[in-house]
Amino acid sequence: MQQLTLNVVDENGVWERIEGDFTSRLPLRNLIWKGGLTQSARFIEQLDVKVTVGESDSVSSYDTLALASDQAGSGRLLNMYLLESDSEADTYKAVIKPRVKAWVGRVSQRKGEEWIIVYVASPEEIQRMSNSKFLSMRTSVFDKLKSDFQGKKDAGEHVVQLQMGSVESWNTLFLAMRERVVLALEERVSQLADEMRRMDANRMLPGWNYCKFFVLKEGIVRLYRLMGLLDEALAQYDELEAVFFQLLGAQRLSWFSTFGGLAEGDDYSDVLDTSKRAYGRQLVETTISLFDFRMYLFGRQAQLLVALGHYGELADRAQRFIATFGRSMREPGTGLSPAFVAAWTYSSCMNIAEILEGAPASGGGSVRADGGGAMRALAAAKAGFLAGARQQLDVLGALWQRLPGGGNVDDLPSVANPVLVAALATDERFDQIYVRTCEQAAQYYAESGRRRFAIAMHGDVARLQASRGQWAGAARLLRTLVPSKSEPLSSLDVAALERLAECERQLGNARDSLECVVRLIDRTGTDNDSAYATMLTDLCGALGRELDDKRQRVAGGLFSVIGAKAVVCSDTLCVEVLISSRVAAAVCVDRVTAVLSCGDGHRLETEFAARDVTLTSGESAVMLTTDAVSCAGRFSVAAVCVAIGGAEFVAASKASLSVNLAEHPANPTVRLLPALVADIGSPALRVAVSTRATSVAAGMAIRLFDASSGAPLKVTRCDHAGFMVSDGVIVTKDGMDCGCSSEADVELGADPLVSPPKAITVCALFKTAATEQRVFVGTTSLDMLPALDISAHAVALGDSRVAVIMRGQCMAANSLRLESLLAAVPGTEWTLEAEAEGAVMRRGDAVTAVREIATDALELRLKGEARFASLAEDANGSRLMRFDVPCAPASQAVAVHMTAGSGFCRVLEPMPLSVRIRIVGPATAARVRVIVTERDGPAQWLIAGAVDSEVEAGSSEILLEYSLVALSPGFLRLPDVDCYEGTLPLQTLVDADFPTLCAVPNHGAMAVYSVPVVVRN
Repeated sequence: MQQLTLNVVDENGVWERIEGDFTSRLPLRNLIWKGGLTQSARFIEQLDVKVTVGESDSVSSYDTLALASDQAGSGRLLNMYLLESDSEADTYKAVIKPRVKAWVGRVSQRKGEEWIIVYVASPEEIQRMSNSKFLSMRTSVFDKLKSDFQGKKDAGEHVVQLQMGSVESWNTLFLAMRERVVLALEERVSQLADEMRRMDANRMLPGWNYCKFFVLKEGIVRLYRLMGLLDEALAQYDELEAVFFQLLGAQRLSWFSTFGGLAEGDDYSDVLDTSKRAYGRQLVETTISLFDFRMYLFGRQAQLLVALGHYGELADRAQRFIATFGRSMREPGTGLSPAFVAAWTYSSCMNIAEILEGAPASGGGSVRADGGGAMRALAAAKAGFLAGARQQLDVLGALWQRLPGGGNVDDLPSVANPVLVAALATDERFDQIYVRTCEQAAQYYAESGRRRFAIAMHGDVARLQASRGQWAGAARLLRTLVPSKSEPLSSLDVAALERLAECERQLGNARDSLECVVRLIDRTGTDNDSAYATMLTDLCGALGRELDDKRQRVAGGLFSVIGAKAVVCSDTLCVEVLISSRVAAAVCVDRVTAVLSCGDGHRLETEFAARDVTLTSGESAVMLTTDAVSCAGRFSVAAVCVAIGGAEFVAASKASLSVNLAEHPANPTVRLLPALVADIGSPALRVAVSTRATSVAAGMAIRLFDASSGAPLKVTRCDHAGFMVSDGVIVTKDGMDCGCSSEADVELGADPLVSPPKAITVCALFKTAATEQRVFVGTTSLDMLPALDISAHAVALGDSRVAVIMRGQCMAANSLRLESLLAAVPGTEWTLEAEAEGAVMRRGDAVTAVREIATDALELRLKGEARFASLAEDANGSRLMRFDVPCAPASQAVAVHMTAGSGFCRVLEPMPLSVRIRIVGPATAARVRVIVTERDGPAQWLIAGAVDSEVEAGSSEILLEYSLVALSPGFLRLPDVDCYEGTLPLQTLVDADFPTLCAVPNHGAMAVYSVPVVVRN
């Protein structure tokens, strides 16, 4: 802060006596100034005063330019003459008056300075004046001074008497001083303003000089600063800067001798220190360089901004100044090297950051933010300057070969900044300063809430460490910067992730490096650099080409499945999957596998694979095959994996995909027929094996599982000579050739009876002639049937009469003797009893009982009991079975009553069979068709006799007779009877896919191969 200079002339030694009291009343306070360029009154709270004793060198006259540059007094505005005298009037006239008059004359020659005479009354004079009772006719020295030097038209007091012990006298003195100072300020500002207006009006004329214009305007700035009007002073500098840039744009800068910047130490200076050179004298003499002028002007502005506490505005201006002036220094013709510009930029950024450290806790009145945001804005500004300094370290490090990739540069300039001198001396010191600058910038960025910029600073540190080969330190730092896998990646995160991938690769952490590359590809999609594809394959190869089950699974969305379908092949199972790749280039894949799953309370899986596949960017169709597994049914695509080298990637699917698989056309099949039967001893079922086109040279092992729980089912007995049971597993005794077919009845252990399975999964392990191990997997849904199966059927006869048919069929593997079968219709007096007491029934034999009852009930049930005994050797007496079964719906129009033959029987020779069918209530004439099937297909039977018949409308009864000839032993299923309303051609009925109405309940899982039908019980 500038100070007003008070020059005291003391020829009598008075100052020593009044100095203490005088200085204690400084500074001058509460001044009202009505001058200035704005012509508005301004209140000056205080003026700091510097007192100099002894008359300074006097100059006969001062021009306005010298006044503005303050070469005539260094801020002197007021001159004071002190005197004290008890002399007579003659002494005053002869000695005092001439001295004072000469002094007043010298001071008056100085423009913009005021003067005041202070007569200090001695103690004796004060005592004499207080003791006088009458007005003395004698004139005092003070009166003579006022008479000689105080003009009648003078504004304010020029002559003041000071009584040391009088407060009022002191107040009078300081009031007169304030008046004289205000007058001096107004006069000086007026003189400078007049001259400045004159020069401004002549700006476009030849001979106009910007430097002299600057000196004049800066004279006003000094006065504003003297009065503490810092905002007014800053406005004047801003006007000077605006004029400079106007002239710069018009290429009118001839007043500056050179561009400058070539002197020693120009790359490093304190912005706030404007006393480094005699800038004022150079401006007056028009010898200042453009470099020195820009530094001086900005330095003056920075001083005022710091004094005002406007640190935020200082940061904004400094940022613009460093950027614009830095570009100017890089222009051709300046003679400044890139090394000098980088050193100057570094020093300037660090200098401003250091100045901003002195900002108060409020943030320094930033123009960009207020309240709590001021501190964050200031922290961001400091971080920005530190980041700018770090950028220059990159340039300097490359020039001085302190960073990899730096070239040899001759004639490097000397650097004045001691920090840079130390940094450029050794790599170790350079790294210390580089890291410290980055960490400080990152800290301030974090305080300002700019996390991304803080990441960038830490990333620069990691980049430096990586360039030094410090891979572990760089990786450790980068791991803290990369966001978690659930967070999105910004451009800064991508750069950090790329560096981390390289660090992990250098450290030998191929998997970690691969995960980084996968995230990069997954983030950028197909627009990423094809270099990622090369990195991907190299890193996967670095993991090693391990066995398929030992590959390392890597998370990521590089591949996805967008479609799948089954493809018909002649000799194998094929599935085509459509895979979308996010990798920008084609990738050579070692293996693609797809796991297909079928689950209805249980789970079956089969795997398809393809090797040596090329996946292009975008969509690729891959054909997957399998020979090792044979499964049929609808399977969902559970997982698709892509193996590259030692890595395995899971290809995700956005939608649920499924395919319909047929059985393997060549592999053997194993089926269960037809149901799980609760025998009197153990439950039994039939296993059918067909080798089809594959030779089972080394045999086959068949294992049964509960499809719901996956628990194995133990087989206890097998009745086929070619099979044996070993530890609950069915094993073939010898190999089986192509085209072999065998069926075997097997019994399960007693445990499954506790909770009988609803479905059984068959797993058959076998080896082909090529000794390749394969497996067949299939699941069959089975009903748990009793040894004697009871069913009931009701047929509406009209007139509230219903025919109720009860049927009992032997389902046990061992024959049984039926002792009794009796049932009643609850709610009625009607009963049904089978007339087969004591009959021996083999598996498939059946007995029936029919009775017509009168009822209007829509639903009927039969409730009764049956008693029978097993004929097996280990049977233990008879068994009583109670039952409660519903009748089939009474609205069914077809009833079948067997009058000859049996539903399930063993047929070894041609066997006549007659079926009586009663047709109830067709609206029109109908054609009835009877189909007889064997479980593995009608090709096993020859059907002779009538197979269709015409019936009339209304109720009627017909008899169909035909004979069956068995080509091979097997079980015969009861006829399925199709009833169609209306008369249709026979050929239409044969070719049509109509549902079948089963007249007799069917308890097995049957399929009619000739015409696909839906079997209803």
